[in-house]
Amino acid sequence: MKKFFVKEFCEIISEPRMFNCGSGLVVQHAELPEVDDELSVSLRIKLKSHHTGWGTVFRKGGDESQGNFERTPGLFLDANISKLYPRFTGHWNDNVGLSEIGDGLLLNKWSHITYTLSDPEKRMDIYINGVWIAFYAIENVQMHRVKFNDKQLHIGWYIDGEIGNFRYFNWRLSAEEAMKNYLNQRPFC
Repeated sequence: MKKFFVKEFCEIISEPRMFNCGSGLVVQHAELPEVDDELSVSLRIKLKSHHTGWGTVFRKGGDESQGNFERTPGLFLDANISKLYPRFTGHWNDNVGLSEIGDGLLLNKWSHITYTLSDPEKRMDIYINGVWIAFYAIENVQMHRVKFNDKQLHIGWYIDGEIGNFRYFNWRLSAEEAMKNYLNQRPFC
C-alpha cells in the first residue's frame, strides 16, 4: 500500500502578538498539521528586553516541571543575551541540538527565524532572515532517530517582546523555501 504525503502548514500567529515574560500561548497537538518524520517552524520575533532566565520561543512537549523533557521542536533563548538554542529530543538523548548560535537577538529589531528538522536527512538547520547560519547533524545515522511527539506546542514563554508570522510546517523547508518564506513576510512597523 502506497502512503501519500500532503504538505500542510498552519499559521498560528499572523499579526504581531505581545508576550510578557510569564505569559505564553499553548496550541493543542490536534490543531497542528500531522507530522511524520520532519517539520519546520518559521516566525518573526522582536524582543523588548532580554530575560534574566531561559526563554522559550517555542517547544512542543510535555511539562518539564514534571520531568517530561520532550522538546521536538524546541527553540530557546539564553538568559541575558538571547542567543539561540535550537533543540530536539532523540531516542538516545532528551536534549539534542545546538548551543549559542550567533551573538544573540538584537533588541527592538525584527528577526525572521526558520527552524527545520528531518529524521530521514538526520539534520536540523537554522536560518536567520533567510540566511542559513547553523546546522546539527545526527552522527549515528543507523541507530539514532528524532523523537517526534503528540504533545502541546508552547510559544513565547518568558519572552519579553512580540512574535508574528508563526508558521508550523509538516515538512522540512529547503534553503530556497526558507528564503522565499522570509522574503514573502509582510513587514511589520
